[in-house]
Amino acid sequence: MRARRGLWIWLLALGVGILAACSASPDARVPGDLPPSTLTLPPPTVIGVPTSRGISPFAEYRLTLTLDPTQRRLAGSEQVTFPNHTGEELDEIVFRLYPNLPQYGGRIDIGSVRVDGEQATASLRAQDTSLAVALDRPLAPETSLNIELTFDVEIPAKDTGYSLFGKSQGIWSVPDAYPLLAVYGGSGWHEEIAPAHGDAVFAEAALYDVTLTLPPTLTLVTTGTVLDEAPDADGQRTYHIKGGPLREFAWLASADYQMAETKAGNVTLRSYYLPGDDAAGQAALNIAAAALSAYEDAFGPYPFQQVLVVEAPMLHYGMELPGVNLIGLDLYREQRGQLEDRVVHETAHQWWYSQVGSDQVNTPWLDEGLAEYSMATYYGQVSGEAQVNTLVNQRWLVPYQMAVENGYDAVVNQPSAAFAWEYEVIVYAKAALFFNALHEELGDEVFKATLRAYADRYRWQIATPDDFLHVAEAVSGRDLDALYSQWILSKQ
Repeated sequence: MRARRGLWIWLLALGVGILAACSASPDARVPGDLPPSTLTLPPPTVIGVPTSRGISPFAEYRLTLTLDPTQRRLAGSEQVTFPNHTGEELDEIVFRLYPNLPQYGGRIDIGSVRVDGEQATASLRAQDTSLAVALDRPLAPETSLNIELTFDVEIPAKDTGYSLFGKSQGIWSVPDAYPLLAVYGGSGWHEEIAPAHGDAVFAEAALYDVTLTLPPTLTLVTTGTVLDEAPDADGQRTYHIKGGPLREFAWLASADYQMAETKAGNVTLRSYYLPGDDAAGQAALNIAAAALSAYEDAFGPYPFQQVLVVEAPMLHYGMELPGVNLIGLDLYREQRGQLEDRVVHETAHQWWYSQVGSDQVNTPWLDEGLAEYSMATYYGQVSGEAQVNTLVNQRWLVPYQMAVENGYDAVVNQPSAAFAWEYEVIVYAKAALFFNALHEELGDEVFKATLRAYADRYRWQIATPDDFLHVAEAVSGRDLDALYSQWILSKQ
């Protein structure tokens, strides 16, 4: 996730580096026994994918998207197969419309909506960031239905500055430009609106089959895997992309992208960067490869066949996507000294977000704090214990101590909306200090076993803070309530 600029200026004035912005064996990637209903949409991985004799364990998206670069519009249609694994009877299905968020700055308008072939009634809510599709008949647990939608997306343009969603500085950056299923919890559908300083997307893992048409001059970078591409009758280029399980579908494109490639074990890594940024682009590639190797050893296998690191119009910030790490272009240039930290943090999110999901709006510390602390694993392998101590003390402890001294300490386990400029100090640094304290309490081997067990237990699912605590206590055989309360539930 991206860092906030106000905190960066505050820490810079103190002489403290900014925090991270926003993160196998060959046999693990061989397709295996997939559920019958998913055979037409095979994911590139079966690591941790549950088999079923009933309906698919995942929702399935079939997207058709066409970019009009002159009008900056994306025309789309979507067919979603939704399996009801909520355990409850549902009378509506809710989608999130993330382009309508103020921080995205775009617009998505819905055309027709059909449920199992019949015209359906749908209504906007949550400040037009949710679409509720009413069902004529309640959907029973462990049954599924098909929803078809048409939509049109307006993509904003920015000459400079931060742009996660839009066209900026010669780059199209287009995440979540389609209706994305909301997450259903015990109290209903999650439709909370995240503030600009936090991650917006909270989603279940799903399977994707995408047809994307772009101008032929653009180089495409995408979540999932491009299976084939070909020119169409209008002179455009059409890509067929499949992937899963993915928590969201996103793509970037630029006529200027250059690419470097390497491998780490059986995983192909590619770095996409702008002209003149060749050295930084190669550095980002090498850092990502080293981080991937360190994390596979510590947390378990990386499930996909590739990792992409992409220079994006995001200033000195970063953002994680499934299989793709966006790194702000300032980090390739005047803030090159922060490049390693950013790439290492975002690569950790390929475990703590992409594989193990959590509620990034209501409990953002669970993945951000763990991605932050995962950096200690990387630096311990590539640089040694002295660098880990520097990381803990200068990156996390000093900012947190200054927050305490100035009365800005806060409870970690809160929604992102509960924080302002102190978000990063609490959600990143203080949460990382909890994992550091836990590591010291459990020791190297038990702590490593805890993280691997957590990844294995909740891969492709959504975990809560209590889930993590229960895994840690089960693996260690210890009562960790006091440590958890001290760092996560209390403030000084």
